[in-house]
Amino acid sequence: MTDSEVAVGVTHVADDTMKMTGCGSCGMYMILEGAPGKSFVCMKCRLIELMEEKIRGLEMQVESLVEFRKGFEQIMEQRHEVSEGKSSDLQMEAGLGNSEGRLGEESGQWKHVTKRTRQRKRRASEGEIELQNRFAELENEEGAQQVVTEGDRARKKRRAVSPIGKGEELMEITPNMSPRRIQDGLKRITRENGNGKNLQPEGTGDRLENSTVTRKRQVYVIGDSLLRKIDRPVTRADPENRRVCCLPGAKIQDVDLRLKRILKGAGKNPLIILHVGTNDTARFSLESIKGDYARLGRTLKEIEAQVIFSGILPVPREGQQRCDKIMTINRWLRQWCYKEGFGMYGHWEAFMDRGQFSRDGLHLSREGNRLLGWRLAQLIKRALN
Repeated sequence: MTDSEVAVGVTHVADDTMKMTGCGSCGMYMILEGAPGKSFVCMKCRLIELMEEKIRGLEMQVESLVEFRKGFEQIMEQRHEVSEGKSSDLQMEAGLGNSEGRLGEESGQWKHVTKRTRQRKRRASEGEIELQNRFAELENEEGAQQVVTEGDRARKKRRAVSPIGKGEELMEITPNMSPRRIQDGLKRITRENGNGKNLQPEGTGDRLENSTVTRKRQVYVIGDSLLRKIDRPVTRADPENRRVCCLPGAKIQDVDLRLKRILKGAGKNPLIILHVGTNDTARFSLESIKGDYARLGRTLKEIEAQVIFSGILPVPREGQQRCDKIMTINRWLRQWCYKEGFGMYGHWEAFMDRGQFSRDGLHLSREGNRLLGWRLAQLIKRALN
């Protein structure tokens, strides 16, 4: 058998397996392997059908909302009409009561009242008003002296006398004044009098030293280099009580070693959000990563805090094998957090677009940083409320 005969046989076999098929919806032809069904529809037509179904569903929802709004407006109109009817009834009853009163005053006879009649009555009644001076008592020396003594007595109750000699100023202290404002007032009086005496009222110094200022809950977002450009959206709502701690190249062990030093002075029951684990997936096995998370969890339990773990993001440059490993760790992390009493917040579906990552395929782009910062800010808002 010659080479040309073999090539002809292979061509016939290829023609038998690959056939030209037309789409039943758009009429476009495609070369497919095998014999497709009679009602073949290409992928683009299927997507268009799904989109049309979604549009029909949205139109039905809009129609239902419009009907609901019309019914609500009718109900509100009916209530408005009922309230107007009640107000008109009350006005009629008031008019009848006034007419009955006038009827009783005028010996059972009706009288036609005009605008001029009402004005004449008002002018006549003005002459009958007796004018009195409410402050006539102050003209007497005894009354004035009594008022002054009562005023002095009330002012003395509201003032704290400073331990200075006679003739020097007093500072008025109200219950709503803060300790810092009291100290500023005492310093001002010291400067005006020109002496270095301590002008604090007795017991004020101890009270100021023992007083504690209530702080808001502190929020700490700690993680690797993926957090380096999200500080603005995270801390915008409360810059004094929110901190983003970025540790470039950090692994789970590094966060565990530095955690207590970072949280020094965090206050009572802070909110801690941890985003770490991306660098561990490139070097360590699953069992080693799970052990590192377990040690970090034991360290967190020693601190009285609310803890939420942020899920590991995909790494587009590494391929499917690395992504499968990250998905396995995220599933285990969710179960482990539920078991240990921690929170877990995943981002996998939100970061499937390659445009959300920079050229290196590991760090986030400007759009990705904005999205991650917004998601963490919303998470903090829900956790604090």
